[in-house]
Amino acid sequence: MIIGFMIVSVVMGAIHRRLSSSGRYGAILYCFPFTVMHELSHFVAALLTGGRPSSLSVWPRRSGNGWVLGSVKSVPTLLSAAPTALAPFGWLVIGYYSMVLWDIRPVWLPEWLIVAVVYACSAACTPSWQDIKIALAHPFSLLLWSALTYIIVTVSRSI
Repeated sequence: MIIGFMIVSVVMGAIHRRLSSSGRYGAILYCFPFTVMHELSHFVAALLTGGRPSSLSVWPRRSGNGWVLGSVKSVPTLLSAAPTALAPFGWLVIGYYSMVLWDIRPVWLPEWLIVAVVYACSAACTPSWQDIKIALAHPFSLLLWSALTYIIVTVSRSI
């Protein structure tokens, strides 16, 4: 179930990324809340891992033939490069657990709100090409965090 959710979420995020780069003002405005979520994830990850974020921009601007909807500047280090670059994937966790907890939600919590949360998390989760380039440019950081994630998942399953 989790793999299917991740695949659908990444495809939805890619569709949103394509829509946002179309240059249409309506599309850019529509994607604005997801851009804020996406860029905040980079900023918080950089802050928590010692990446010393120095700027956060969520205001759309033209860049060549396309648009840049947001950006975060930080210092990539062994500890901060991979988690900062791939931080938007964290929205998958929130979206997934929102979906899993559907049946045990409080009666007062409307279904449409859960659907909106899952949708927003899916739209905000896809890393940009720049994010992927940064992660791949720091293979030791990627390897370190992949190993840590594997260990945490393996240990948590055995408990």
